[in-house]
Amino acid sequence: MMRESPQMWEGVSKMKLHLFVCVNERDPNDPLGPGCGARGAAVYARLKEEVARRGEVSSVWVTRTYCLGVCPSEGCTVASYPKGEIVRIRTIDDALALFEVQEDDGLADLEDLQRDKVLSLARRLKPGLTLEDVQNPHDFPELDDPDWHYEDGILTGIQMARTALRAKRNES
Repeated sequence: MMRESPQMWEGVSKMKLHLFVCVNERDPNDPLGPGCGARGAAVYARLKEEVARRGEVSSVWVTRTYCLGVCPSEGCTVASYPKGEIVRIRTIDDALALFEVQEDDGLADLEDLQRDKVLSLARRLKPGLTLEDVQNPHDFPELDDPDWHYEDGILTGIQMARTALRAKRNES
């Protein structure tokens, strides 16, 4: 067994997205269906091309895999890490949309952090509040605090930005 030294990992970029594309082929008469096979291989090749075109070879990985447990009747199955999704890809455009979803992840993480901050501050002002309580601040006079309003406003701004990005993406 080879031991890894810290020097082995010098210069390795942090991965921001890892896509696992099913290329499993089964017998056409298999009760679970024929698998993703050639459809998966085509999606895999197109995703690899897109990663190279974007210059993200070191930060976006695309890996061929076998059965992911979900067998679509058309298209193929792709698992996405760190998003933790398993999705059916029907067209190449569906596959390319996986990159767009990843671009929004930073805002999703930021929203989660800010929501935690708003809830934590609210609980310092009035212990025992829930997330639902915080969404109705007018019911709790203790939340009439300038610092809490500031942090809640930041959260609202992040949520509005995510909504605008989703709307823009759905226009196309």
